[in-house]
Amino acid sequence: MGKNKAKKDDKDGGGEEHNQMYSALAIGLVCIVIGLPLWWKTTTTYRASLPYSEIDTLAQTQMQYKVPVNIRSCLSEPSTNENNILKQLQEKLNQDNPNSKVSVQYSINVRKCNPNDLDRVHQHQNLQELDRSFLNTNTDTVGHPVIYLLSGDHKGFQGIHTYIGKQRIAYVAIHKDDLSNSLDHVVELLRTTLVNELSMVKICNAAQGFQHTQADAGTMRAVRSTPGYGISFSLLNPQPDVLDVKWDIRQAIQDYLEPFTQKLDEFANFVVDSQVLYYTGISVKPKQSEDKSYYYLSQGQLPQVITPVEAKLGSHVSTYPSLNFLLYVPKRTHAPLYVVDSKGDQVSTNAFLSPRWGGVMVYNVQDPTNNTELPAEVMVNMHSAMEVFLSQLRLLIGIPAQSQGGVSNVHIEQPGASGVTDWEYDVLLRGRTLENIATASATLVSLSQLLDKIGNIVINDDIAQQVYKAVESVNQGHAYLQQGNLYRAFHASKRAIAASEKAFFDPSLLELLYFPDDQKFAIYIPLFLPISIPVFASLFKVVKWFRARRKTKQD
Repeated sequence: MGKNKAKKDDKDGGGEEHNQMYSALAIGLVCIVIGLPLWWKTTTTYRASLPYSEIDTLAQTQMQYKVPVNIRSCLSEPSTNENNILKQLQEKLNQDNPNSKVSVQYSINVRKCNPNDLDRVHQHQNLQELDRSFLNTNTDTVGHPVIYLLSGDHKGFQGIHTYIGKQRIAYVAIHKDDLSNSLDHVVELLRTTLVNELSMVKICNAAQGFQHTQADAGTMRAVRSTPGYGISFSLLNPQPDVLDVKWDIRQAIQDYLEPFTQKLDEFANFVVDSQVLYYTGISVKPKQSEDKSYYYLSQGQLPQVITPVEAKLGSHVSTYPSLNFLLYVPKRTHAPLYVVDSKGDQVSTNAFLSPRWGGVMVYNVQDPTNNTELPAEVMVNMHSAMEVFLSQLRLLIGIPAQSQGGVSNVHIEQPGASGVTDWEYDVLLRGRTLENIATASATLVSLSQLLDKIGNIVINDDIAQQVYKAVESVNQGHAYLQQGNLYRAFHASKRAIAASEKAFFDPSLLELLYFPDDQKFAIYIPLFLPISIPVFASLFKVVKWFRARRKTKQD
């Protein structure tokens, strides 16, 4: 009886130990097989796939653009046949610099003038009238300049050999005895003015952030690529008790600014506002001339003029960068007031420009006489004021200054009411397209490097969608530029920069939202260590039990 009872107790004890071991094994397996993968899955950072290889390719892609040029020969000499002109122009134009990061190719189409064009050339001996006669007769295509080769004996070429009109048309004098030299004027005209190759290179270098290149005044002056501009006009009257200054800014905007903004409607959006600030002047004390006949602001004083006034201008709710244009009427004690250049000469416009900020014009008025009732009423000549402001606005948005560059004896027609000629619009569009593509590519590369550096940063599907859209738009922009389709290339570049910046500045990519790995371990170890020690101890005990049981069976 005693032996049977002892065997029963051993059997019950062995069964209880057996249950404990298998329970511990089950718990350990659940923790390792289910719990650990589940924790790993739920805590893994979601990272949508991105086209890293394509982004790396964009960084190495050379900027290339094609310029289709239409040459219309109104010449009759055998030596000036179309084939000869085409051959010489191709040799002179398509000579790329292999070290340049921007490559330009000219697609030249040479043909004889049709009878209607020849009649216009013979009928109008004045080039301005000739250019006006071509208005709305040519099928203007954005980025496609047209050059008419006229005989050097044409009466319109008096003291000049090239005339550039308001459209995309230029007229060049060709001398039959010196065809090669005459065609050099065509090449120089294209490279330095109608296309402005050097400016395109500088724009790309600035957009890609090359520090070793020398800063360019035009690049530093213009506002960086943006979908729109906020334009603010302010009249500063420091002594309203003496002068009652009035300006018809509403009519001036309608007459002078609206034709300009309508011309650039597809280029950018413009938001315009105006204000009058009383008892607001400049904190800089003007210097007095040696003969004490006037006061002046030297170049060293100009930066000090803007800073105090800027705080009083107020801020307008707009997502666009603001361009400020100030019309300042000087105090009675500092009148007349002039702006002088580095040589001490008075500036003809009596105005100065602040890069990427705006412009200031000093408007002198006649001092009221002793018999005049104060405040004396003064009406601003808005024509002279808006003429200055419009020229400053052109420079601030990136329209190149009207100069002949390296071309001599060239007459450039003024843009007129629209404020910008067609060929200037092409230069602006081409430069902004190259800048947008270069900026978007640089943004995508920076984003790729950021995501590679921070491995636990979340990449959601919205960001991935914007990145793919930006890469696709950059590739489309490159393709359209190489085809010579400037209009489509510009709109593709706008989509590229918008998508790239939307992805780069997404709030979920803020680095402060993510912790380094050592901080994560500091959080997880106090949580998992108390749980994992009993589990692993039980598993170790189970392994020992199985080994002991196997050894017992073998014995």
